[in-house]
Amino acid sequence: MVIAAFRPAESNKDYFIYVDYYNDIKDIPITFLEPTYFLFVAISKAIFNGPIGVFIIYSILGIGLKGWAFLKLSKYYSVSLIVYFGSFFLLHEMTQMRVGVAAAILLLSVPSIVDRKPLAFLSLLIIGSLFHYSLMIFGFVYLLNPRKINPWVYISVIGATFIAAMAGFNMASFFELVRLGFISDKLNAYKALLEEGVNSDIKLINPLLFLRMGIMTTLLLNWKVLQEKNKYSTILIKIYSFSVFFFIAFADLPVLAGRLSQLFGIVEIIVVPFVIYLLNPKYIAVILAILFAMLIFYKQLYYSDLVGSYF
Repeated sequence: MVIAAFRPAESNKDYFIYVDYYNDIKDIPITFLEPTYFLFVAISKAIFNGPIGVFIIYSILGIGLKGWAFLKLSKYYSVSLIVYFGSFFLLHEMTQMRVGVAAAILLLSVPSIVDRKPLAFLSLLIIGSLFHYSLMIFGFVYLLNPRKINPWVYISVIGATFIAAMAGFNMASFFELVRLGFISDKLNAYKALLEEGVNSDIKLINPLLFLRMGIMTTLLLNWKVLQEKNKYSTILIKIYSFSVFFFIAFADLPVLAGRLSQLFGIVEIIVVPFVIYLLNPKYIAVILAILFAMLIFYKQLYYSDLVGSYF
């Protein structure tokens, strides 16, 4: 929390964007920024007379709520914490702070899906959407069966989607043929960003994508074993599969592909340690999970360039 809240401004390119939002808050429509950001700006102005309060609040909420979710969902809390620090800490708490809180609430909503508590799930979905509107798309997950899965359906659909995307057809092409109101308008906005060169470097021949597809396939094929070990595992595996699917299906719209896959991909923090249930001796599985976290951390630092030097 201290690292994220009190980072030097120069260490992260998104820092100045949030400061600009703070300074121009009166001119920003609520359709552009979520209500909670306006609230946090007001609190920060009242207490700190500056933007630092915004970063403190988001750091406490993003990290604190994720930590709470780890305790609820993962038996291997320490391994989940390592995977989180290597993968989503720099992406969320240091960069996409609003998404970071929404993703934490996504994790906290998983028990309400498994226990079939629609009001609790809907409440969390609404609260999370007040931090980032993108969480509204997560609503369909409640309709999925949290205790059974047909692994070959998921593997086949994602494999066919990959082949179709490599052949040049994807979901964006489908939505161009079928007009769906604001959805089509949103896709057109993402295409405009692509034409301006924003996040235009997604490649499907991607070692990290293949690694995630391998993890997904392994978890799908062993879902019965995992369900006996962790009652949340089946729905978490399904959410992880959708993360991979969105990345592939919307590959020609990198902004959308990245946002959807990263939002659903937050469950990676919980599902990667599941390999500990599947491998013996267990220390080998722990080492593999840590190596995965180090690989993602390397990508975030040196390829995605999410954070610079503090000194």
